Amino acid sequence: MPEPLRVQLFTDVLCFFAYAADVRFEKIVEDFGDQVAIEHHFINIYGDVRRRLARSGKSNSEYGATVREFADRFPHVQVHPDIFRKNVPASCVPCHLFLSAVKLLEERGELPDGPAFRKLTWAMREAFFRDLVDVSRRSEQLALAERFALPIDAIVAVIDSGEAFAEIAHDMQVQRDLNVPVSPALVLNEGRQLLNGNVGYRVIEANIRELLNRDGVGASWC
Repeated sequence: MPEPLRVQLFTDVLCFFAYAADVRFEKIVEDFGDQVAIEHHFINIYGDVRRRLARSGKSNSEYGATVREFADRFPHVQVHPDIFRKNVPASCVPCHLFLSAVKLLEERGELPDGPAFRKLTWAMREAFFRDLVDVSRRSEQLALAERFALPIDAIVAVIDSGEAFAEIAHDMQVQRDLNVPVSPALVLNEGRQLLNGNVGYRVIEANIRELLNRDGVGASWC
């Protein structure tokens, strides 16, 4: 059986377009199964939320209104009326750190059956955008993890050991090496194909199918 196609996915938990595009990433898994291996990396677009909003030239209310306008185009997701106006997280980094710990435990086979990392990542996004939870707070992260019966002590131990920080550092290095500028982004073909931002699923699907059938008539050999 051939090796699965490597797809590197870069997202920020606090990025609306990553929230809206999550269904597309799940569709990749549904359509291609073991033919594709999605390698998730975090990108810190909202590493400093206060200063990012300030650089936009908009008030928090105006910024939130813009996000809600985007949300009107994506009826499959919900956005709270007070998004980015109340309970605004300080940074995406604590979210990414916590999720990186979960990902490490999952890779080691130390979590219950099922895609715990993907489920918790989605739950964190939904908690922020739909329910207005400040997911940068450890207490909220722990509450979400408990919902999925994840081992809290093990997660905290991976964070305290520095291993989860190392994962964050690795993601930053990979982002720099591949020149990934936005969230979400998909990198295929060992960095030769970069799909940035709000890319439709048919475009993603076509790129993946071409690479899976690279020996076919339609594949480019140059």
